[in-house]
Amino acid sequence: MAAVLSGLALSALWVMPPFWVPYAYGLALVLVVGGHLRAGRLSFRGIWKTPAWNAVLVTLVVGLGLFGGYLSLQSAKGRVLPEGEVVHIAAPFGPGHYLVAHGGGTQTVNVHLKTLDSSVKRFLPWRGQSKALDIFRITPLGFHKHGWRPATPSRYTTFGTEVVSPCRGRIARLVNDVADMPVPQMDREHMAGNYLAIDCGDFFVILAHLREGSIRVARHDRVDVGDVLAQMGNSGNSSEPHLHVHAQRGLPQGMPLGGEPLWLTIEGRFLARNDRLRIQ
Repeated sequence: MAAVLSGLALSALWVMPPFWVPYAYGLALVLVVGGHLRAGRLSFRGIWKTPAWNAVLVTLVVGLGLFGGYLSLQSAKGRVLPEGEVVHIAAPFGPGHYLVAHGGGTQTVNVHLKTLDSSVKRFLPWRGQSKALDIFRITPLGFHKHGWRPATPSRYTTFGTEVVSPCRGRIARLVNDVADMPVPQMDREHMAGNYLAIDCGDFFVILAHLREGSIRVARHDRVDVGDVLAQMGNSGNSSEPHLHVHAQRGLPQGMPLGGEPLWLTIEGRFLARNDRLRIQ
């Protein structure tokens, strides 16, 4: 059970229920095991004499434990910065509490990595986003919406949060007229939704799923770190309001998100699923 809880804590997305729930589960497990130890109910003597149906149950539980261990290992590997080119950017948002929904170096914690497979032709236009981060804004207690599953984007803490420039550069490309979708509908025709591509010198940063009509800059505008650019929204292929951030080399004509993907750090941190940031 400890292995299962560890695997779930590290690999599952803890935004609903919030990030502190795995700690509560772990504390409950410690209390249960401690109670059994005090009562003398934990003994491995004669375990091989257990009835057949108990042996099947034990085998199933051990199998779950092994799977939990595998998830834990893959999640832990995903928190280590892989080999490859890395760029460093400032936080692309203002003060507040934030949680990483997808990010890291393995597919267990970062679904974007599947588009690295260059043998799948439909992934090529989106290959630049393969090492991306998806980020929610949360409350200090870890909640991110009002209600159980509200369809209105404005009921999510993320929606309307200011997006700021994470680097000094110029606006290379933007889209600002894609409608925000009701949750959980997604716009497959405009995958990135409203987005900005910032030329940071040696690389481009893409900020996507922005709120319709919220972009305050124009193409070729010069921007500095911290300049307000837009608001987080729910446009494009977005199941709920969040900010998509990635870095890539190049901005190919006709498929602007098809550049060479780069690993990135935000405020000096390589971020993976369930990591939290507090911006003062």
